[in-house]
Amino acid sequence: MVFRRRREEPSPGVEPLQQSEIEWLDTQIHIAGLLVQRYCDTTPDGVPSPELLDQMVVRWLDDDESRVDINTVVNAVGISFGSHLAATGRLDWMIVTDANGSDLALHGQPGDIIVYPANTVAKRLVAQERGFVNVLLREMTNSIEQRRR
Repeated sequence: MVFRRRREEPSPGVEPLQQSEIEWLDTQIHIAGLLVQRYCDTTPDGVPSPELLDQMVVRWLDDDESRVDINTVVNAVGISFGSHLAATGRLDWMIVTDANGSDLALHGQPGDIIVYPANTVAKRLVAQERGFVNVLLREMTNSIEQRRR
């Protein structure tokens, strides 16, 4: 996976990822692929598509016998969703620090845009929402573009 670096300086409290964090992102995408393979019986090439992520989440929610731990799903789906959002919204993975601490987030300029993909996914998984990844990707990409105008 390639992570782009922007020429603009990040905002205060926004720092580029270290190599270990980049490797962690890659691991989460690999895990997402394994989850798609398990729940959808297909092997994605690279980051699983939003459609496959949606299908995997539905099947994961319906798995009453041997469901994978929610934290594993949150991280894998959150990072995969975030990777798609980074590409469509022209955002970069960063570590963002605020009054509540530090967290992995997507950041972009102009507009000092900050998005927390894993947190966004976690809220929907806890609420047992279905079919949210593809819709959320479109909605957030549109919101980012509107904010930049």
